[in-house]
Amino acid sequence: MLATPAPTDQRAGVRPISFVLDAAGSLGAPVTLNVRPEDLTRNEPARATVHQTLGRDTTGWVDHFGEGLPSVTIAGHTGWRHAMGTGMDGVQAFQALNYLVAHAYPQAKQSAIDRGSDPAQVKLLFVDMLDDFAWSVVPTNFVLRRSKSRPLLMQYNISLQAVSTSVDNAVISLPFFGNVAGGLGALDGVIAQFTSFEGQVGDWVSRALDFVDRGLAPIASTVKTFVSLSNRVLGAVNTVVRGARNVITGTANRLIGIASDLASVGVNVFRTINNIRNLPSDLKAAIGRVASAYNEVVCIFSNSLRPRKTYEDYTGLYGASNCSSTTGGRQDSPYANMNAFSLMQPDRGGASFSSSALSSVTALSRMDPVLAPMPFQEVGRHLGNVVVGMSL
Repeated sequence: MLATPAPTDQRAGVRPISFVLDAAGSLGAPVTLNVRPEDLTRNEPARATVHQTLGRDTTGWVDHFGEGLPSVTIAGHTGWRHAMGTGMDGVQAFQALNYLVAHAYPQAKQSAIDRGSDPAQVKLLFVDMLDDFAWSVVPTNFVLRRSKSRPLLMQYNISLQAVSTSVDNAVISLPFFGNVAGGLGALDGVIAQFTSFEGQVGDWVSRALDFVDRGLAPIASTVKTFVSLSNRVLGAVNTVVRGARNVITGTANRLIGIASDLASVGVNVFRTINNIRNLPSDLKAAIGRVASAYNEVVCIFSNSLRPRKTYEDYTGLYGASNCSSTTGGRQDSPYANMNAFSLMQPDRGGASFSSSALSSVTALSRMDPVLAPMPFQEVGRHLGNVVVGMSL
């Protein structure tokens, strides 16, 4: 009698289905589906488009670009009793699954963004040992279902889109992903550029506006003052960021926000001026260099010196109860006999916009220099509001 091989073992303990959070190489505790999903659908599309010909024959041709990114949908429940080895009942198991897929994964992505890391390094892994595949996935839907026919069970329906069919694939390298040191170096270069522009930008703008209307000459002086103000703000950002232990300070964040707003205004203003018809090539190139410098500032504050989330620490304002410090409790407040209310006001720093200046910054940063350019009289009025209403 010939011996036949044993059937493939498909028990849950031998071939589990799990979710794992990979936070830039740090793997979290897996959440395993101790109760098999009642339904698992894996969809593996092909990137193909069939084109039918116009002839009488039923023939056609195909644009085929290989395999497409697959997706999977699972539906089931997490049981009712305590699962052996986990210590969790069905409700606790569902909560763990929901937290990992619908909450912990997005939070880990946002945390990576907040600290200036590459969010692509954070991955949610779906490991299906039953069907022999492991993917890096993005959850697109998580549904809780309750039914009166199964009142004790928390049922789920999860839709997952694969972004990689191999959990070992390296994340795409971003060689130009910004960092603080690189941002400060680029900021030094931009400040030097603006310093060189200050003595000539008024003449450049005046000559350019002459091609529109000689009556616009006063705007050139306002633009020159705006460039000087921008350079002072960039210098203040440079000083504050270099002087701090890190850029996670309220003062640095406010200065970065103001400098970024001024840079957006500068890009639009100088692109609008550069779009004047019949400008000589040398003048057009000079004004374009100023616009490019402002655009560089926008990139610096978008990629390298982004504002970081910070929370003021007011722990020291709370004092100790009677004898608490002698029993391991909170120590006496270092702010005793001081005005705690004034201390609870965050440091506002030395830079701010008036309401009219803020309104003008918004208007200038939202205009389209190509499709909907603002009249130069309006540009001059708004720039005047910014120059007068900005304090540093």
